[in-house]
Amino acid sequence: FCSWEGVMCSRWRPSRVVELSLDGRGLAGALSPALGNLSFLRTLNLSFNRLHGEIPASLGRLRRLLKLDLSDNSFSGKIPVNLSSCISMTKLRLRNNQLGGRIPAELGEKLTSLAVISLRNNSFTGLIPPSLGNLSHLQYLDLTTNQLVGSIPSSLGSNHNMQQFGISRNNISGMLPPSLYNWSSLEVFSVALNMLYGSIPDDIGSKFAKLEHLGLGGNHFTGTIPSSISNISSLVFLNLVQNGFSGYVPPTLGKLGALQHLNLGANNLEANDNKGWEFITSLANCSQLQLLDLWEYPCRHWQFGWSANTCHSKYFHRRSDSREHWQARELDRARLVQQ
Repeated sequence: FCSWEGVMCSRWRPSRVVELSLDGRGLAGALSPALGNLSFLRTLNLSFNRLHGEIPASLGRLRRLLKLDLSDNSFSGKIPVNLSSCISMTKLRLRNNQLGGRIPAELGEKLTSLAVISLRNNSFTGLIPPSLGNLSHLQYLDLTTNQLVGSIPSSLGSNHNMQQFGISRNNISGMLPPSLYNWSSLEVFSVALNMLYGSIPDDIGSKFAKLEHLGLGGNHFTGTIPSSISNISSLVFLNLVQNGFSGYVPPTLGKLGALQHLNLGANNLEANDNKGWEFITSLANCSQLQLLDLWEYPCRHWQFGWSANTCHSKYFHRRSDSREHWQARELDRARLVQQ
C-alpha cells in the first residue's frame, strides 16, 4: 500500500503510513474509525470529497498528527473533543461542512502548536473560545459564516503572530478589543456582517501597517474614518459600508496606491460641501482602483462632476443596491487565503 497514490510511508519504518493525501478523489461514505490506528500518521487530507457522518473520535489517538484537512465534505455533528489529544497538530481545516455545536475550548487549551484554524461555512454556535488566546503560534483564524454569538475575546490579542482573522457573517456583538491592535503582522481583518459597534482608533494606520484587507461593513461602527488609514500602503480592499461613520472622508485616501476596492456607502458621511468631495479628486491617484461603491451616498451632481472628468471605465458607482446583493459581493471579496 505504500506505493499507492496519495499514500506515503516512513523511510525509516517502511510499513508505517505517515501521510494520507486523498483530496478530490471522489471518496464517499462515512469515515472509518480505523484511521485512528495509524499511529504514525502526520498528515490526513481528505478534503473535496463526498464524505459524510460524524468525525470519528478515534482520530484523537493520532498523537503525531500535524495536519488535519476534512474541508469541503458533508461532515455533521460536533468537533470531537478528543481531537485536542492530537497535541502535535499545527493545522486544522474543517471549512465547508455541516458541523455544529460549540467550538471546543480544549482546542486552545491543549493544541498549543496550532498555526491555522479554518472552520468557515459551518453552523457552529456559542462563543468564540477565549482559550484560543493561548495559541501563541496562531497565524490564521477563519470562523466566517457560522452562528457564533457574544463578543470577541480580548485574549486573542495575545496571538502576536496573527496574519489573517475572519469572523464575518456571524452574530458577534460588542466593541473591538483594544488588544487586537497588537497584531502588527496582520494582513486580513474581516469582521463584516455582525453587530459590532464603537469607533476605530485614530492610529489604526500604524497598528496595522501590513494590512491588505479591512472589512468592517454591515456593523454599527460610528465616529470618523481615521485619516491614518491612508498610511497603510499595502491596503487593497477597504469596506466600511452600512455603518454609522460620520464626518468627512479623509482626502488622503489617494495615497493608497495599491487600493482596488473601496466601499463607503450607507453611512452618515458629510457630502454637503466641496470639502466632502475632496477625497474623490484624490482617488484619481489610485491607479489600481477597480471598484468604488457609494451605495446610498448623497451624490448630488455626480453625473456631471467627477464621472465626467476623472472617472475611468473600471470605476463603478451604485446609487441603489439591495443589502442581499451587497452581502453576496462581500463574501466573494472577503479574501482570506485558503490556508
